[in-house]
Amino acid sequence: MLIKKMTTLLLSIIALSILSCASGPKRPSLKQTDAAVLTKEEAIFRAKRVSKVRYNLYFDLSEKAESYKGISTIQFDLKDNKADLRIDFHDGKIDSLTVNNHIQKANYNHHYLLINKNDLKVGDNKIEIAFTQKFSRHGSGFYRFVDEEDGRIYTYTDLEPYDANKVFPCFDQPNLKATYTMQVLAPKSWKVVTSTYENKTTKKGNHILWNFPTSAYFSTYIWSLHAGPYHVFTDKTAKYPSRLFVRQTLKKYVKVKDWFTFTRQSFEFMDEYFAYPYPYKKYDQLIVPDFNAGAMENVAAVTFQEGYVRRGIKPRSQRRRLANVIFHEMAHMWFGNLVTMNWWNDLWLNESFATYIANLGLSRNTEFKNEAWQSFNGTKRWAYWEDQLVTTHPIEAVVPDTTQAFANFDGITYGKGASSLKQIHYKLGDAGFKKGLQIYFQRHANTNTELKDFMGALEEGSGQKLGTWQKKWLQTTGVNTIAANFTCDMGKIKTFTVSQTAPKDSYHIRPHSFEVALVNRKGGNFVTTKTQKVNLNGETTQVPELVGANCPDVVYPNYEDHDYVMVQLDKKTLNTLESYIGKISDDFLRQLAWGSLWDMVYYGQYSYRKYADILRKSLPREKNFIILENLLATIYGRGSNSPSILFYAYYDQISPKQREKLYLQFENLIWKLLVRAKGGSELQKILYKGFVNTATTKSALDRLVSILAGKTKFAKFKIDQDKRWGLIITLNSFSYPGAKKLADAEAKKDKSSLGKKMYIAATAAMPEWSTKQNWIKEYLKAKSQYSYSQLRTALYSLFPRHQAELRKKYSDRFFDDMKYANSHKDSHVAATFAVIGPKFCSKDKQSELHDFIDDEDLLPGVLKKLRIIEQENTRCQQVLSKAQSGK
Repeated sequence: MLIKKMTTLLLSIIALSILSCASGPKRPSLKQTDAAVLTKEEAIFRAKRVSKVRYNLYFDLSEKAESYKGISTIQFDLKDNKADLRIDFHDGKIDSLTVNNHIQKANYNHHYLLINKNDLKVGDNKIEIAFTQKFSRHGSGFYRFVDEEDGRIYTYTDLEPYDANKVFPCFDQPNLKATYTMQVLAPKSWKVVTSTYENKTTKKGNHILWNFPTSAYFSTYIWSLHAGPYHVFTDKTAKYPSRLFVRQTLKKYVKVKDWFTFTRQSFEFMDEYFAYPYPYKKYDQLIVPDFNAGAMENVAAVTFQEGYVRRGIKPRSQRRRLANVIFHEMAHMWFGNLVTMNWWNDLWLNESFATYIANLGLSRNTEFKNEAWQSFNGTKRWAYWEDQLVTTHPIEAVVPDTTQAFANFDGITYGKGASSLKQIHYKLGDAGFKKGLQIYFQRHANTNTELKDFMGALEEGSGQKLGTWQKKWLQTTGVNTIAANFTCDMGKIKTFTVSQTAPKDSYHIRPHSFEVALVNRKGGNFVTTKTQKVNLNGETTQVPELVGANCPDVVYPNYEDHDYVMVQLDKKTLNTLESYIGKISDDFLRQLAWGSLWDMVYYGQYSYRKYADILRKSLPREKNFIILENLLATIYGRGSNSPSILFYAYYDQISPKQREKLYLQFENLIWKLLVRAKGGSELQKILYKGFVNTATTKSALDRLVSILAGKTKFAKFKIDQDKRWGLIITLNSFSYPGAKKLADAEAKKDKSSLGKKMYIAATAAMPEWSTKQNWIKEYLKAKSQYSYSQLRTALYSLFPRHQAELRKKYSDRFFDDMKYANSHKDSHVAATFAVIGPKFCSKDKQSELHDFIDDEDLLPGVLKKLRIIEQENTRCQQVLSKAQSGK
């Protein structure tokens, strides 16, 4: 948890107190926080008093303006009128307020209204608030987008965790579920989408008044309103009414067949597995511009970022990710929407389950059956990384307020929680796990739940007690490491034990269930000769079933990746992998072995130079596209400054000639494999991306120019618009001669909104100090001419790994700028700015960073990112130290 800056958090944690009156009974009261945050204590206090909430909403979207008008009529039951009542509404304007049919003056601080207790009554109350509100410029709340290409306007909402109050006045907390009845006035060319179909439309001049009937019962953060001249695709074969919306200029690129196929498959799987039919009357999906997340599970009106649409042929990996996110958001209709966590400490009840169930569904009901768990291993690796950071937290987290809730959308909530579910599913068996889920939905539909409710359902479904598992897995931090220890005699195993260890600062020995695989050489390959399930409940256990088996060349104690553990390779296994890792015949086992080897590099236990040598020898024979994609990512990184061979080499104390030699070795190898790859194959697509991302030397950049000019071509491979921009951005980042002119010319041809973003990325990536300064100033402006999405694109493009000197030059200014962003920007905007903090794989600026973290009152998201940067700098130094030691 982010403990160090609890001073900041405590500004929003208010104690529940009881005020006494000399002549009457004790009256409940709660001191309110004058900030754009809702504390858990405030939410508990309000939920005890308010129930049976009904919203009647009106929105006027008739004007082409940056603001809109509305009326929020809230009806609810009140348990007592002994204290004022808070209604959340951030940074809008109150035009009028009526409480129980009496006009009142609004007591409003631009974060919430306080309704005077004397105007309220026990029982049914009605509050009507007419308001004016600005459209969002940073994606959260009600966002307005103008298409650069044709001038059309599109709007949509994005409200998790605490942004519904940025759209209309409401009780914005998950355990005050409500129904919603709505009217929307919009231009006649627009479509309006929410959780229900419209039941009536009325023409009003050049506008249409849309009437929506009373909705199902759900929380404010999954309410939605999307409006604009969207193009609509309809699936007439779906089990439930299904539509897909996209803006007009992007519709030609949408692979509609994939969207609808994956949607139908997710309906089929979840209806059967949950034994609870889809709980809503229709299912809409909208592909929306400038979306901050991957997707959002609004009830029956899910939003997806436009990154899932490509202006060219999609690689299989991108199609698999699309299927995964469609399954993920569909799972939320049950996990999160039908049954909702009581407060944000149980966010994992939403995200962990959706993540795990999505992968389970892919493995059983899609074309990706044979690769779903290979892909899921990437999610687990995200969790392993996050769980070994100083910012880790339990799966069931401590969340004092909504600002902290935002910071917890991370690898623990998604990856570790999902990995824990994979572990408990394996332990309980499919029948018990499945029955537990079915009990959970039947018992808790349309309610709010806590951890005990879910665990109780699993216990009942499986007949197993899970109290110890719950405490050790869901309420602790850290990841265990398992290791196999064995001896052999006369070619046979004589003894075999498996042990687990835990980090000293989070020493938790947990119950584990996993499989041990024995691998032996057979001809030219290494094959799995025996597997054995192991239940490990203490520090060590013997595995007598393996005694007498042939002495293995390789032992891997998490075969098929059932468990959430790091794996310590024994000495014999490591020696074998160094020479023969590419000859392990089992694809998934080979992937896991590569992952364990890279873990040793990342945690300073193995030289990255030795890993690079192994990789160069093994890469030519790798034909599994998931493994190939992962291996290439260890060369160039998953982000421009993420751990990778090229990142480490940049900072390593080697001569320029040695560094150039390493660059050329990988560039030439990947180029050779790319040229030889079968035209139109997945390997060709992956290798092309690998070469572009690895290109560093002049000879490689010359090849990029030749590809862009059409002089170098690959069989059955088209350089589409998105790929052209990828080439241009790379060339600009190295200040290749004429690169800026290439970007200018491309921007004139590509007038799309995405084209403008790519041009921004290209200019921000140029190694010019004045350009960097200008983009940073633009990001920090109170009101920029650019959208937040465009500014975020610039920020992430500013400092590629080969521009460390410019990043160092900026580091002196960073702390003042970060302090300003922390105090003047929304939490997610400020947290994004933190990504350009001083990350140098050296001690440069580390004392200043440490002092800044200690001395400043930082937002949780900012604090988290900066603490991660600080820790990553230390880890990187350990990697270089290991490489320089020659071991």
